[in-house]
This record gives sequence, C-alpha cells and structure tokens, in this order.
Amino acid sequence: MITTLSFDLDDTLWDPRPALVAADQAQWLALAHRYPDLAEHFTRDQIFVCRKQILTDTPSIAGDVTALRIEVMYRLLLSLDIAPVEADKSARTAFEAFMAKRNDVILFPETTPMLERVSKTYNVVAITNGNADVFKTGIGSYFDLSIRADEAGIAKPDRGIFDLTWEKIGCQSSEVIHIGDSVENDVQGAINAGVTPVWYNPDKEQNTLGVNEVGTLSELPYMITRLSDRP
Repeated sequence: MITTLSFDLDDTLWDPRPALVAADQAQWLALAHRYPDLAEHFTRDQIFVCRKQILTDTPSIAGDVTALRIEVMYRLLLSLDIAPVEADKSARTAFEAFMAKRNDVILFPETTPMLERVSKTYNVVAITNGNADVFKTGIGSYFDLSIRADEAGIAKPDRGIFDLTWEKIGCQSSEVIHIGDSVENDVQGAINAGVTPVWYNPDKEQNTLGVNEVGTLSELPYMITRLSDRP
C-alpha cells in the first residue's frame, strides 16, 4: 500500500521564476553595494564565463546549485583581486541576500487544495534539486520532510537522494509515489529508485516512457488513489 508521496518543487508545485529573478538581483546588488567600484565587473557575460569554467573544472558541482552560486561569486571576486578570506565571506553574505528572496515562490492555483486533500491520508515529502525551503513557503505545513540536493550532497536522478528520503521518513520504496515535472530527474530518477512515478505534464509532451501522468494537479488525488489501491 502507498503510504508516502514525494514531490518535486520547482515547476511542479510552483513557478520559481519570479522568485529566482528577484533573488538573483538581490544577490548582485548586495555585492555591488559592498564593492561599488567593482560593480561594473558583475556583468552577465563575466558571470557566464566564470560559471562555465567552474563546471568544466568541477562537473560534480552542477548538482549543488547553492555551492555553484557561491563559487561563481567567490571566483569572480578573486579575479578582481579580492583576498580569498574576504571573497569567501562576501560571497556567502550575498548568498544570504539571495535566499531572503528565494522562497517567495508563486504557487500554482491547484497546489494548496491538492496538498490539503492528500496530506490527510499520506506522508508528504519534498525532494528537490533546488535550494528553496518548502517550510518557508505557504505550503510548508503540509510537508513532513524536505530533502534538498544542496544539503544532502546528492541530486536527482541519482537514486541515493531517494533512498535517503525513505530512510529518514521510515518507509520502503514500494510504498512511495513520486510526482515531478522532469522526465530525467523525477520520472527516470524514481524508476531508478524503485518508486512509482507520476509525471506532471501540463504541456502535454509525448510520454515516451509510458508512465502515469497528469496534466493538472487537481487530477493527482484520483490518480494516487487509483495507484494506491485505497477505497
């Protein structure tokens, strides 16, 4: 019997874009305020080049969006002759400005009614490759646990982040349905972990894996009931 529902967050339960844009602006404004004479160097092109080099040097950092963001700022400051200790401190302070806006997400209209319904019957957990804190959003009260890739050191589709979640919540993979919008990270990741996936597919893309899917979150309670053999 299904006892637990795990959800992806960004683009599954909310639109992350407005929050990410505001958070990114807050981060670079914080650095510009600290280094007004160097602000002109915080350009999109320089940031892109720096990020690309980091991903080339350390491909594994791609799964940790927090570490990657801090490292970009750190290396950019080093390139501007900021001392390493100061560069590290400044990057982390600017990241705090980023996180102050990161959780101001815009929920999809169907998210709260759906969670209110399913949370009465199932454990509800979040598994995200992003760095939003679901407990600092308007739907935090519906969740029993949240696992973030930047904190766990493992990212979807690696089955390790799924296994860690079941260990912490106290259930088996056979008791879980995972819901998410990404075919690679959520659907294939769930399959790799021995979990039943439900693909959130609002754009009605071709379902090449033949998995269960929903086009709206309002369809989820019925789908979950069907898959869990509950009356």
